[in-house]
Amino acid sequence: MLVRSDGELLEAWQAGDAAAGEAFVDRHFAAITRFFRNKACGDDDVAELVGQTFLGCTAGKDRWRGEAGARQFLYAIAGNVLRKYIRGRYKRRSEELDFAAVCVQDCEGASPSSIVAHKREARSLAQALREIPVDDQIVLELMYFEGLSGSELAALLGVPEGTVRGRIARGRQRLRERVAALLAAGAAAPASDVSPEHLDEWARELRRQQGWE
Repeated sequence: MLVRSDGELLEAWQAGDAAAGEAFVDRHFAAITRFFRNKACGDDDVAELVGQTFLGCTAGKDRWRGEAGARQFLYAIAGNVLRKYIRGRYKRRSEELDFAAVCVQDCEGASPSSIVAHKREARSLAQALREIPVDDQIVLELMYFEGLSGSELAALLGVPEGTVRGRIARGRQRLRERVAALLAAGAAAPASDVSPEHLDEWARELRRQQGWE
């Protein structure tokens, strides 16, 4: 059986082929759900954000003519949906938002991460990701949870690879600091014990426990 590419499915869906749309959604539903899983203020919002993202694939068909990959187009919509959601929930709505500084925990109604993990270190990692800027969180979660490399992230997000690698380096440092603070608050580990290797290990633990591998 011939397997159609993402681009072929998206083009057919935008032309009115419902079966192609269903196949496209099925192919990417789990990944887009993961994208929002740790960024929404609560679990009830995740399904709505996922739905808005896929609806945007047809509503925004005039913005995609194949110049960018279908997957890049999908994640661009997801990013726009997320930023609109955060703007609507930001505690200081009169301020101009800088997503290189604003984090999920700055939103009204934000609660601790709902990702369940057996080990406190992995739970602290999931929570700390919500406490770093959204731009950094997006890059790190795609790297940790989807296993994307710097070049793959650059292609997916439509930005230069140097920009992505800068965000990874900056985000990792911020993440280490937040994880260390959360662990130290519970007397689980001193700040100096948190290394990039620990972050990688705890991210793998999260993926295993959530069934994301």
